[in-house]
Amino acid sequence: MPTISSPGVGSGLDVNSIVKQLMEVESEPLRALQRDRSDLEAQLSAYGRLKSALSDFQSAARDLASLDAFDLFSVSSSAEDVLTAQASGSAGTGSYTVEVLRLAQSHKLGSTAFGDADTTTVGSAGDRMTLTVNGAAFEVEYGGKTLYQIRDAINDAGDNTGVTASVVKVDDTTYHLTLTATQSGTANAVNVAFTDSGGGTIADPFGFSTIVAAEDAELRIDGTYTVTRSSNTVTDAVQGVTLQLVSADPGNVHTITVERDRAAVREKVQAFVDAYNGLQDLMGELRSSQLSGDNSLLTIDSALRSVFNNPPTGANGAYRYLSEIGVSLDKNGVMSLADEGAALDEALAGDFNAVAQLFGGEGGYAVRLDEAVDRLVRSGDGLLELREQGLNDRIDLVDDRIEATQRRLDLVEQRYRSQFTMLDRLMSELQVTGNFLTRQLDQLSALSGKRS
Repeated sequence: MPTISSPGVGSGLDVNSIVKQLMEVESEPLRALQRDRSDLEAQLSAYGRLKSALSDFQSAARDLASLDAFDLFSVSSSAEDVLTAQASGSAGTGSYTVEVLRLAQSHKLGSTAFGDADTTTVGSAGDRMTLTVNGAAFEVEYGGKTLYQIRDAINDAGDNTGVTASVVKVDDTTYHLTLTATQSGTANAVNVAFTDSGGGTIADPFGFSTIVAAEDAELRIDGTYTVTRSSNTVTDAVQGVTLQLVSADPGNVHTITVERDRAAVREKVQAFVDAYNGLQDLMGELRSSQLSGDNSLLTIDSALRSVFNNPPTGANGAYRYLSEIGVSLDKNGVMSLADEGAALDEALAGDFNAVAQLFGGEGGYAVRLDEAVDRLVRSGDGLLELREQGLNDRIDLVDDRIEATQRRLDLVEQRYRSQFTMLDRLMSELQVTGNFLTRQLDQLSALSGKRS
């Protein structure tokens, strides 16, 4: 039997509308599965946000989770126009007097005058110069080249051992080639020798002379120790302190003071407090939304509170609890730094090492918090990792059920369309038959009327 291409046209039966309404009912299980999938996706997203907040908190705790993290120093100079200083973690607190007797200088040679720098060539083809700095030498062929070409040949030499060439223009007819050691100090003085194409020694064709002498820096520390270095950056005269010499000032003594950087420690502790509160805010939000009823939040909260409720096992200084240095938790779980850090500053001034031990010593709060968060977020067997794996597995199962349900619905819709199409044809045929019978009856009635 031929298929009707437009269902309902023959009989007036609205097949498409009927099938659509039936499929709306049939599709409810599919919509329920899709809602389940959306809920699982929302939970997965919530776990992602939770992991991110925990990682931020772990990072803040890790910044306090070792004694080295407290090796922070501030350095001041009584004359920053003469010298400045920086301190590393190996520095010690104290003050030092420094007298800058002389600055280090880089050796510089200058040639006699040349009439131009881009036309006149120097020497003959094959002539070479050997430049030596601190015992390391390299060669450059200069013969038959202009000053600009010689400059570029020196600067571009792949084995250049520490010389920068420049061309100085005095006026339109006066040019000089200069050679400057890239490092200061007498050991880095530039020496130049010249040979011809046959390797024989020849006289200096440039007439080089010293225009800046190589000098070592010289300073006197604590009025007793005279220190000589090749650079104005002195890294090893005072342990953990780098001195930057700015200008020579012989006869005048200046003071470098190294102190514990309490402000930097306070910033780290404030970042720790902020990260913890950010985590708690997020957990409160998730507890009333995507992760409502999820015991993961309770597990996290319990793990962190367990650390806060137990003092460090290795704390043997003046402090055993965070509240003693101004870090406290209120009844709502909000952490705060008392008096904008004033109590912490006082604790640091009173016993800096005890504060460091409280956070970063054996069993310190930050050490244990870092370990606790690691157990929650680490890959493989971390709590949140396992939760995410479980959710992904459930999403895969729901996807399989959605696919199977969709296949079933496609078959159901096909069956409905087939059934109602057949009904449409039947009704159309009955309608044709009914019309035929009506016409026959009308004709019979007409014949009966004529006979009577």
